Amino acid sequence: MDYKQLLEHSFNTEKLHGECPSESPLVFLADHIFDFTTYDEGMSKLFASKAVEVCLAITKRTASEYVQDEDNYRWFLLMCNMPFFAKRIEWGTSLRGAWWNPDRSMMMELTSCGFWIGDEQKHKPLRFNTEQWRGFMLAVGEFAASDFV
Repeated sequence: MDYKQLLEHSFNTEKLHGECPSESPLVFLADHIFDFTTYDEGMSKLFASKAVEVCLAITKRTASEYVQDEDNYRWFLLMCNMPFFAKRIEWGTSLRGAWWNPDRSMMMELTSCGFWIGDEQKHKPLRFNTEQWRGFMLAVGEFAASDFV
């Protein structure tokens, strides 16, 4: 599956058919991927941009470099304690060394009312093995890149 295409299609379709359409990729990610509730577009964009940075640091295994900056360190710790991350990561003896960890079935799941396949809203969870999740996280980073705060 082309995850970046899925995100772009879902974002564009949500803008046409959604009850509260997101006007930017980062707000779409905040609402439909990371499940943040802010009722503030600026804050949604900020939270999503930091969540994407943390996703990429975990996915690329560059968290120890990412957290060298004091501001990034704070955002990393905050994001890793948000529900999206907390239920999907393991960290062994140091949170700064976190990695994505599928559940016991060796699959990650993501449920979102913002996913569209064709003209159909997808209500069932998307399931990812470890490599597919890595691809999805990289696609999230690409999708968000044009809208970064």
